[in-house]
Amino acid sequence: MNTSPRGHAVWDPGQYHKFGDHRLRPALELFERAMLALGDRVPNEVYDLGCGGGEIARIMADRWPDAHVVGLDSSAEMLVKAEAAGASRVEWLEADVRTWEAKPKADLLYSNAMFQWVDGHPQVFPHMMDQLAPGGVMAVQMPLSFGQTSHRLLRETLEGFGTPDLLKAVSRKWVEEADWYYDLLKPRSSFLDIWEVRYLQVLQGDDPVLEWVKGSALRPVLTAMAKDEADRFLAAYGAALREAYPKRAGGETLFPFHRLFMVVGK
Repeated sequence: MNTSPRGHAVWDPGQYHKFGDHRLRPALELFERAMLALGDRVPNEVYDLGCGGGEIARIMADRWPDAHVVGLDSSAEMLVKAEAAGASRVEWLEADVRTWEAKPKADLLYSNAMFQWVDGHPQVFPHMMDQLAPGGVMAVQMPLSFGQTSHRLLRETLEGFGTPDLLKAVSRKWVEEADWYYDLLKPRSSFLDIWEVRYLQVLQGDDPVLEWVKGSALRPVLTAMAKDEADRFLAAYGAALREAYPKRAGGETLFPFHRLFMVVGK
């Protein structure tokens, strides 16, 4: 989102939301756990970091009608989509979470599938804890996609395309293991709950795994390539994905997807 070469990617809200049910499910599950962590506390200041199309921010505004709800994203394209969905109490804000400050401090910081695009986790997550009011809660979900077959094949296919800098960036592991975040956040928290979920996603259509990755990990890759090179890359990558994720007898494709969840109290 804000880091090179990812910072140069132009986000396509339509592509990202093509698999809306699968992308929304972990967001809703994270929101439910955040509400459990808040308990009887009714939040006044609520921030959805990396709000995307704004679905959860709108749910928050409905859930807490007296709260000040901010939907923050670094993508102007996503914020346009969020605002276009209709009138809302949500305040939409374009900002970089690495330097952004919550004013007032947050009762709830919520972020679904955004921090995997943000560099500098050793600094960023303590900065996020500083944005919480006393007793506030931070809830975060990030895909653990680096080791997945789809992303391994992405790196292998990319070796014959693009530039060394692009391959180096894609080959970097942006999300650490759960125990790394535990060690980072435990000294700063009143409670800390970290867990992992492996979803067996059932996808439909032709080349569904390729279409899925187009909405996320492939955005900076395709943005960095000329059209003819991008077309050749997609043909090669698509063929590798079809072999790795074959259609079942009923025409569906199974795509396992691993995610990391954290709910942290200050």
